[in-house]
Amino acid sequence: MKKRLIACLLMALPCIGGIAHVWDELAILVRRNSDGTFTLEKESYLPISTYTNAVFFDFNNDGNLDLLIMGQGGDWNVSGDVKIVALYRNLGEENDYRFEKVANPGFFPYKDEGFYNPISVGDYNHDGYTDVVVMNYHEGRRVDLYLNDRGSGTFIHQEQQVFEGATNGSVMFGDLNNDGWLDIEFSGYSDRASTGIKTYINKRDGSFADETPANIYGAFQGQSTLADINGDGTLDIISTENGDNWVCLASLFYNTVDKDGKCTYRYVSEKESNLLGVSRANPLVADFNGDGRMDMVINGEPSDGSGYRNRIYYQTPEGKFVMDKSYPVVPVNQDGGINMGDVNGDGNMDLIVGGYVGTYDKAPDSYYSSPLRVYENNPQKNGLPGNTFPEPPAKVTATMEGDELLITWLPGSDKETPEAALRYNIYVRNETTGELYTMIPVDIETGKLKVGTDLQTSLSSALNSYRMRVFGEGKYTVGVQTLDQSYAGSKFATAGFSATGIRQVAASDHFRVVTVDSGVVIRGVDNHKVVVYAMDGRTVNTGFSNTVIPLSEKGVYVVSVSGEDAPLKCMY
Repeated sequence: MKKRLIACLLMALPCIGGIAHVWDELAILVRRNSDGTFTLEKESYLPISTYTNAVFFDFNNDGNLDLLIMGQGGDWNVSGDVKIVALYRNLGEENDYRFEKVANPGFFPYKDEGFYNPISVGDYNHDGYTDVVVMNYHEGRRVDLYLNDRGSGTFIHQEQQVFEGATNGSVMFGDLNNDGWLDIEFSGYSDRASTGIKTYINKRDGSFADETPANIYGAFQGQSTLADINGDGTLDIISTENGDNWVCLASLFYNTVDKDGKCTYRYVSEKESNLLGVSRANPLVADFNGDGRMDMVINGEPSDGSGYRNRIYYQTPEGKFVMDKSYPVVPVNQDGGINMGDVNGDGNMDLIVGGYVGTYDKAPDSYYSSPLRVYENNPQKNGLPGNTFPEPPAKVTATMEGDELLITWLPGSDKETPEAALRYNIYVRNETTGELYTMIPVDIETGKLKVGTDLQTSLSSALNSYRMRVFGEGKYTVGVQTLDQSYAGSKFATAGFSATGIRQVAASDHFRVVTVDSGVVIRGVDNHKVVVYAMDGRTVNTGFSNTVIPLSEKGVYVVSVSGEDAPLKCMY
């Protein structure tokens, strides 16, 4: 039986002594047990760091969640000058889901400047592999895009794509204009403005264009989040940060998309939304009470002196947000954080809270501690029915058009979430090789998501089709599921197809692998030795770059080129 892995990462956790604090830095990985408890992985071999950000995603399409960690040193053991960007491969069920560090993944040695979310993942070029965008500091403020080199463990920095640099904020992939291609939005402190916000639209050719409207603005020391807040099928923006003159903000920008794909944003002030402006915050957006409307949980510190709290807001039918003033979730200050996920799999979104407890109302010194708490969401205790799982799309088709796969579907449905607010997740599995791509990591058998904050990378209800390249020849299964605003997923509706005559290309900065009728050719600098391996490590053939290396059998191969740090994976 497959185990479900839930992990939380907290850094700089203090152990409370009788007189003074003893500082030990920990990288915490915890695993959920079948009885609802959690077990600490004492030998996780994760890096000790501060200002840590981490993201789970499946970079090599093997169906297991891998881990990317970014942070820096800063305690008695690790110097603050140490920059940490580490990619860990999940070794799967046969190795008890242990993590193995990937050598030389290709990321710059970043140094974090904030507590927020400077990493986002998604397949921006429709090649079936999950890419990475990073906001951080490396020889100046910057935002960098990395192309996943077809699951090889190498990510290629896209030097031709230049974004305005920013730090102390957040970055996100998300389809802003409902064309099925992931765009990029970020806010933070830039070299041009402390309230910088940018929207870059994907031009479908590997490039992005700055199409930031003049009437939206961001801030710094906080996070902007993409979510369909008003349920009309388009991604909106909520920005919770410090603005000019250190004003605390919780600004909403409702997005509409015209027939030409142009985004128009309407500003909603804190007075209109009833949200409290906060700094050093990260908002979580989901339907927490199962009424079909997006709610919010926002941590941070407002300017009214009420201190650090985790504030829960429920959206009314009129679009206002009403705060739960009972404060049922423990507060954490700027050194803590909140996250969400359906921990118990009941279709209701739960909360994970960690970090220093926020001091408010002259709280005793004992509040200066570092709990890690999981809050199960039980709407039934308040007399609410709770969320139900949506119904899958009515019909799914999958056909090859040249080298492209076209997936179509008819809308699903949900008891609580209106049809316009539903979103869709897909998977594509090569049954011949076992390679599996999921738009959002998901258990394809049950339909339950493996992560809790990536709904913005799914497909809008405005779409009923998706195009992508496949991994090579073979028999395929395609699945499409319906997602509601509680991030609950339906079972997958599926379709099958076969792909033949596919020319597979894998590339690095200096070489690319091209399949031909009799084998492969490694295009690039002449006279570099090439070794072709089977997936079990056997040497299949050798040769040199720019010459045909014969292969006798169809399959997936690993190609090693002399002078290159990372091998290339290809399908023949």
